[in-house]
Amino acid sequence: MMTRVWYPQLDIYHAIRRVAALLYFWEKSTAPLERLYISDFYFANPPLLHSVHMPADVRATFKDLEIQKPEKSFLTYPTPSILFHKMESIQKKAVQAMAARNLLSSDALHEGNASLSCSGEEFAESRVVGGLSERDIKVIEFLARSFSQISEGDSVDLRKRTGLRRMV
Repeated sequence: MMTRVWYPQLDIYHAIRRVAALLYFWEKSTAPLERLYISDFYFANPPLLHSVHMPADVRATFKDLEIQKPEKSFLTYPTPSILFHKMESIQKKAVQAMAARNLLSSDALHEGNASLSCSGEEFAESRVVGGLSERDIKVIEFLARSFSQISEGDSVDLRKRTGLRRMV
């Protein structure tokens, strides 16, 4: 008998749900794609947030979430940069699929940002947000409201703080 292990980080449907949820709770109306991808990475892998360099106020908010450290987790995580690179194609396909189904604003995408369209907000409210656990909502709110504001406008600093970068 052959078994398959499911990795939610590498599932396009799971990525669509994560992205829709993040954009639904995003502090500002649009999210720069790179920040969205980084936030999605940490929503899929919350224990890896422990290795991010955060300002003191953001770190205090993060500690309130009581997320287990990766060493104390049941899972073994690869290095964040390798996992982030592996997730790249899935994240991009998820955003493309959402744009094709008119869940994202095409104007924002042309500018390198993402925001939910009217039908995207309806989709997020009716199909995504209601299915989230309380813990997931707390993590999303942290990522979309506190974490996303770190080094706002300076993606180089954000990459340094997280250690995540992709080849363009």
